[in-house]
Amino acid sequence: MKNRLINLAKLAIGVGLLFFLYTKLENPAALWLAIVNSNKLLLVAALIAYAVAVAVSALKWGILLRAIGIGVPRRRLLAYQWVAEFFNNFLPAQVGGDVMRGYALASDTHRAADATASVLIDRFIGLFVFMLSAAAASITMLFLGRPNGQPFTGEELFSMRIMALGSVVITFVLVLVLAALLSRRLKQIAESILAILPFSNKTMPIWQSLATAFNAYRHKYRALFASAGLSLLIVLLTSIQIWLIAIALEPGSISLIEVLVINPIIVLLLVAVPLSPGGLGVRQGAFAIMFYIIGAGAALGYAVGLLQQFIVYVVSVPGGIIWMRSGVRQGEIEPAAVPAETSTEPQY
Repeated sequence: MKNRLINLAKLAIGVGLLFFLYTKLENPAALWLAIVNSNKLLLVAALIAYAVAVAVSALKWGILLRAIGIGVPRRRLLAYQWVAEFFNNFLPAQVGGDVMRGYALASDTHRAADATASVLIDRFIGLFVFMLSAAAASITMLFLGRPNGQPFTGEELFSMRIMALGSVVITFVLVLVLAALLSRRLKQIAESILAILPFSNKTMPIWQSLATAFNAYRHKYRALFASAGLSLLIVLLTSIQIWLIAIALEPGSISLIEVLVINPIIVLLLVAVPLSPGGLGVRQGAFAIMFYIIGAGAALGYAVGLLQQFIVYVVSVPGGIIWMRSGVRQGEIEPAAVPAETSTEPQY
């Protein structure tokens, strides 16, 4: 009962935030008119781009699993990933899906530690590549400007510099974390520093979980690089999805490289601000802020956030069907082919 009340409270927060943002729009009627008159073919293309991104996420995870000797058929990986996508819509912080796919894999293979490690590494690499992409795109725009040649206003230029600096700093921090996790000496130094910092009782368990996960991948560089490459493809596909939605609503409103700047930041905000299931309300607020900063308008960002949320819901429906029909929630699925405990390099 307590968990249900908490979930209902989070849903109420999301709906309340969504309504609050709606009341702040200058012309809500124009927003709905733009949605009704949007280019439906482009919206379908955006849906397809997102569905392909989900499928690529499953293949990326499969590479990491094969690197530690867990062979799971692609059909099953896709099922796990779609179930994860479904649960991401109902649990906060975009991590509910990670819990579900990790649990399903552990039930299937009886290798809970390796399942947890693969999910943690998958999430870390994805975050690293997303932030690296944001840094590269924002720096490119600072040097080359907008593709249409329109100059930045003083406020937009300042915001672009802040986003570039923030993305570079976060990427640099993640590089340091990665180096420390892959080096035993640096890992010991990092642990000694974390032990004396405030909130060490909360940060140390997270660090130790990451360290344990990376131990399984210490010499699996080929798999790590392949995973990073597919993460880059996911960044591109999800950015194309957002761009297609935006131009379906308002042609020429934003360029793809501008979306590449703000997409990773929006993803980071959804993870960092776990206020509501599936980021409802938070997603639309993040889009409104980022579109305003980039010069495309907060109202357009709000509309894009609404349509993206709808597309995510539609794409995740098969995951709910799989979960209800397959017994994934109870570990009743047929066993996957699991090699011996010895690790093998992934096949490409």
